[in-house]
Amino acid sequence: MPLDLQQSARVSAPVAWAVLILSITQALAVFLPLALFDGEPNDDGVDLFISPAGYAFAIWGVIYVLSIITAVVFVQKRQTGTQFGQRLAVDLAIACGAATLWLIVSAASIDWLPSILLTVMAIALLDAARLAALPVESPSSTTTLVRVTIGIYAGWATAAVFVNWASDIARSGAADESSVGWQLVVLIIAALVAVTVTYLYGSVLLALPITLAWALLAIAVNAWSTSTPIAVAAVVGIVAVALAYWASTRRSSVSKGALSRA
Repeated sequence: MPLDLQQSARVSAPVAWAVLILSITQALAVFLPLALFDGEPNDDGVDLFISPAGYAFAIWGVIYVLSIITAVVFVQKRQTGTQFGQRLAVDLAIACGAATLWLIVSAASIDWLPSILLTVMAIALLDAARLAALPVESPSSTTTLVRVTIGIYAGWATAAVFVNWASDIARSGAADESSVGWQLVVLIIAALVAVTVTYLYGSVLLALPITLAWALLAIAVNAWSTSTPIAVAAVVGIVAVALAYWASTRRSSVSKGALSRA
């Protein structure tokens, strides 16, 4: 590997420790809303048709644990098993830091800022997903760990950002929370984004489409008894994500075949 690539693949000590500290902070921040504001994130959130069923949020526990484990590996090995480890680690640090602030400002009922922070998280994590999906000469267990962690985190943040913005829009009075139409549009846009990122990165980051499907399924479950159009759209979104994953694996196979013949 050329020297410049070796350097970009390495994670500097300050960045590795920043990821570890912020990954622990985001896990501990779950308890801050109760301590500071006697409430939980989105305690005053509106009841939307496109909100996922409550059980789906258990995935945050998986994200917290995987983020800490991944950060420990960064500190110990100073690499991520990917081509651009330093940038990927910075992306994860930004996501963990934004998640910490999101938990606090959401519980404090500060309008719009939680959605802005979640957008920052989603952008950073999608960039990390792009980097994690790049081919590596010798994939290792660290590569697999990073791809699983980033896949799950990016998938959930991508889905959550749409729900958060929809909640802010409804809470501000700009749209009626009991109206299905505009929420259906938001869900369709979210599904299109899910399909796009699955097609781009799904063949390498299997955890990404699985998490997106998890979110869409939770939306379908929550809406099944209240809004048939939302539930059906969510199910169609799951099918579309599955097809995008199939297309992504096909594209990856064709690319590898072309390289082997070159």
